[in-house]
Amino acid sequence: MTTTIPRPPVVVTGAASGIGAALVRILHDQGVTVIGVDRIEGDGTLGCDLADEVAIAELVNRLPAQIGGLANVAGVPGTAPPATILRVNVLGPRLLSDALQPRLVADSAIVSVASVAAHNNAQHDDSLELLHRAQSADDIDAWLESHPIDGTAAYDTSKRVVVDAMMRRAAALLGSGVRALSISPGPVETPILGDFTATMGQHRMDRAVATVGRHGRPEEIAAVVAFCLSPAATWLNGIDILVEGGLMAARRAAELHIDATTSAPSTQSPTSGGSTS
Repeated sequence: MTTTIPRPPVVVTGAASGIGAALVRILHDQGVTVIGVDRIEGDGTLGCDLADEVAIAELVNRLPAQIGGLANVAGVPGTAPPATILRVNVLGPRLLSDALQPRLVADSAIVSVASVAAHNNAQHDDSLELLHRAQSADDIDAWLESHPIDGTAAYDTSKRVVVDAMMRRAAALLGSGVRALSISPGPVETPILGDFTATMGQHRMDRAVATVGRHGRPEEIAAVVAFCLSPAATWLNGIDILVEGGLMAARRAAELHIDATTSAPSTQSPTSGGSTS
């Protein structure tokens, strides 16, 4: 009889609601042991404020010596203060990933939830590089002093940094057996959807729905994250996966003036029709 050795637990931040909660349910259904993390400690969930470096260090001390994967799902929207956004969305996942990376077992992954909003980032590469180097809340505050931006811009920039950071981490981890990648959803029906409507504008949200038919559901995003964490995804690495129902494809087609109703290839055989002249 073959004995299956259970894998170490997967750590999921933002586990109490939205995409994080959906991911916990999916992983549990797959028989995966999960350690949930959220801002407020609850039943089966460890508490940690990802804006607080000390809290992150305390969380790391409570986690086991071996980890089967890390899903950085927690994040705050553009309605939060810019410093909070950059601390939670950029610094927190980086510090947690750095601390847990040595504990990750072979054929595991770090998956971070970014956003299609990363494409709206307006910061230049040199400014982004300074954010990549930030190792403390003081570094974040110093960056904001020289790059004053509002919450919406901070959110866009934070997600650009997440995408780039996972690509960099993947390159650094090549050969280690640990992968790193990001997932970029479009608008999703989570408790903070109203915050995105407030920062993006109702007209943009309505336009997204008109384009793809509806907003995404948490379980649709979580299913992709769960796959990326699994041993079945061993050849996915260093990329950002768009999970947005075709929203970006539609926008790109519009930029290229492509009519979706006439751009589909013909089902007619290349040699079976048309003029014979």
